[in-house]
Amino acid sequence: MPLIILSLLIGLPALGVFVMRSNAAIVFLALCAGSVLLKYLGDNALVLLHSFVPHGSIVYDEVLSIALLLLPALLTAIFLRKSLSGPKALINLIPALASGCLVAFSVVPLLSVVTRNNIMDTHLWSVLFQFQDLIIGVGILTSLFLLWASSKKPKEHKKKGHKG
Repeated sequence: MPLIILSLLIGLPALGVFVMRSNAAIVFLALCAGSVLLKYLGDNALVLLHSFVPHGSIVYDEVLSIALLLLPALLTAIFLRKSLSGPKALINLIPALASGCLVAFSVVPLLSVVTRNNIMDTHLWSVLFQFQDLIIGVGILTSLFLLWASSKKPKEHKKKGHKG
């Protein structure tokens, strides 16, 4: 079961971005934004949640934390669907896979202790965790490179002589 959860955490985001032909570079950076959102607004959001649901279970806390983390990326993927075509879609695979790994790296620590420990005890997790820095670094560099490469260059306007 832990391998299935881990595979879904990695595979669904990567496959979703690839199938929707969304710009995975921007989705990856939106995941980074979701991480910042969770870090700086998470505690206040949980306090707000507990004011509405005073006897809520820890499941509510997990769901809210995961929603804060993933919502920016999910909305980005939806709004940017069909934004890539042709060979760009293949290059998009690298940040899409990095996005899937980033989802796993970010969501697993938010899960219940039993689920988290079961996932962290798998061989796949230990391999991914060993290469976490490399995966995130490659995700960031390819995302930035794809954004830089896709930016439109300003057109040079030829000066025309003024008739007088």
